[in-house]
Amino acid sequence: MENPLIEAPVPPVPEDVEPGCVRWLRANVARFSRPEDHARRRALVVGELAPMGSLRDKAFALSRELRHEPADRIAWTVPVAVLAAELGLPDVSRDIATVSACYHPHTEPGADAEAAMRRLIEACGGVADERTAARIGLLVQACDATAKLIIKARAAHRPGEDVDGLLDRVLREDPPVRVTRRWVGGDVVEVDLTERPFGAGPKHCPGKAQALQVAAGILDASLC
Repeated sequence: MENPLIEAPVPPVPEDVEPGCVRWLRANVARFSRPEDHARRRALVVGELAPMGSLRDKAFALSRELRHEPADRIAWTVPVAVLAAELGLPDVSRDIATVSACYHPHTEPGADAEAAMRRLIEACGGVADERTAARIGLLVQACDATAKLIIKARAAHRPGEDVDGLLDRVLREDPPVRVTRRWVGGDVVEVDLTERPFGAGPKHCPGKAQALQVAAGILDASLC
């Protein structure tokens, strides 16, 4: 296989799971979907992202409101809070961070993550369906990677460097996500994301533009 990132499927996840748990989230988001389900579920995410606007300004404003908080807390809170507000949800950043820590299939969810999932489903209207999974999955995938990008960018900032150039350089030199996983010949293999920090092919990140806008707004506030 010439390019597993584009050609190979993601590792399979169990589908016969209890509705509303972390494993249910994995089984119903586009990120871990089989090809026959992926396009439909991805379209739900794209539909949620499409109306979002002025994210850089909104992230800047919220970051300024929280300017007396520790910088890392801002990095972990503001991206999710801004995107959640765009989805019409309250600030669910704490529960999203909890679920994010055990989102991937090679991790084991604990009782705290399951409790967080129940609260997130309730915040989304109380129905454990594909749209709810898409909304929670959108926030979960924005949480860890965006926070790490912001923290790395802040540490790497050079005097006089503009924020857009800084983000571009960090994504090239020290991206927050270095590998992803694919299913090749019945085995899970790690695929290098060097030069492709948002992935490639059918499963490339649909929220790249939104993530960069939010990250830029937070850095505008902290580096200005």
